[in-house]
Amino acid sequence: MEKKKIIILGAGISGLSAAWYLSQISSSLDILIIEKSNRIGGLFHTDHTTGFHLEKGPRAFKINRYPATLQLAEELGLLREIIWSGNLPRNRYLWWNEKLHKFPTNIISFLCSPLTKGFVKALITEWKHPTKKGDETVWEFVIRRFNYDVAQRLFDPMVVGIFGGDPRLISIRALFPVLKEWEEKYGSVTKGFLKNWKKAPKRSPYLPDAPLSAMFSFQEGIEQLTSTLLAKTLASIYYQHEAQEIIQTEKKVIVKTNQGEFAAEYVFCALPGLQAGNLFIKDMPSLGKELSSLKSEGIIVLNFGYKENVLPIEGFGYLTPHCAREDILGVVFDSSIFKQHNNYPQETRLTIKLKDSGQSEEEAIQTALLSIRKHLKISIQPDVISFKRALSAIPQYTVGYLERMESLYLEFQQKIPRCYLLGNYRIGVGVDYCIRCSKETVRNWHKSSSLTTF
Repeated sequence: MEKKKIIILGAGISGLSAAWYLSQISSSLDILIIEKSNRIGGLFHTDHTTGFHLEKGPRAFKINRYPATLQLAEELGLLREIIWSGNLPRNRYLWWNEKLHKFPTNIISFLCSPLTKGFVKALITEWKHPTKKGDETVWEFVIRRFNYDVAQRLFDPMVVGIFGGDPRLISIRALFPVLKEWEEKYGSVTKGFLKNWKKAPKRSPYLPDAPLSAMFSFQEGIEQLTSTLLAKTLASIYYQHEAQEIIQTEKKVIVKTNQGEFAAEYVFCALPGLQAGNLFIKDMPSLGKELSSLKSEGIIVLNFGYKENVLPIEGFGYLTPHCAREDILGVVFDSSIFKQHNNYPQETRLTIKLKDSGQSEEEAIQTALLSIRKHLKISIQPDVISFKRALSAIPQYTVGYLERMESLYLEFQQKIPRCYLLGNYRIGVGVDYCIRCSKETVRNWHKSSSLTTF
């Protein structure tokens, strides 16, 4: 029996997890991955070449979110390779009024912290505010339900940390859907929290020894997940092939690249949103227009490695809200989060993130050095410096985006039935969302196909 050929465009976490789920469905598939660069992983990038363990993209996963990543790790036999943080990541800081302040971790610190001044009244009176239907920005939602202080000192840095973006532009349904659900279901966010917090599980079934507040990675770093995926899918991969055009016929899909063309029964596109939009704009202009207008924040990631301990504090790291008008988005204390990755007894590893405004590598490094001197009093030169520019890394979901994308994707499936879309512009930007999107898309494809499950 001739195998059905499937092409996957992109070897990031979305494309590789799709290859895995496809390989689990049937042995009658010939899976080909086409990748633009000379490596797999996309934004996942673990570097061991400097003597330090450096993560140039995502560095950790949350345990208490959608369990897609942990489920995938279990399927791959990677649970024994997982490491998790202790309680230190609970110590998070905010650069506020020219000083680092620790976010409260208990009721006493919450009542006393200058960061939470004005929060108590907002929480007590929140239930009195009327419910509003429909989507709105995070900023509008928080101002309406709480107050300016909560928006500026709590939600602004959270949006910076998750999206690298502006809460005045980002959709509340996209970034904090549960808050909107609580408002619509209970008439109050605080009521929703009180009704649901006791129901939340205390431990993950995949990592029962780890607290839900912990973060996890792998012994060899984040990239261990993507390398294991490729090794276990038995898919073929072509590097340095850039998809330039997709031609749909009645029974085939032809993918033209810079080095030739490939034909398959189905194509799963796991490219960034803008690239995907350009490929399908001829067949579906409305989708191309939506994706081309989707703003994506570029991020510069700097890794600093020191062979000695230079940190005055320990914890997850700190963020800088927009109102602070600082040149960096924040700093992650990698050596505190995962001491298991430290190679020196007293080492310090920092990741400094900057918004990509076109600055040169040297300019970005100088900005980072000046910032940590100001914020952390670190004046010595790092032993290792690593620079990475992540272009269009994080899509900025504006108001109504998820609803528009859902409608467009239904239309896409009708007009282009042999192609499927994956990635961080579909249902969410986090790694869990990307893996979940790949799993659900493969499952839906399988339901509509005539393949037999093995």
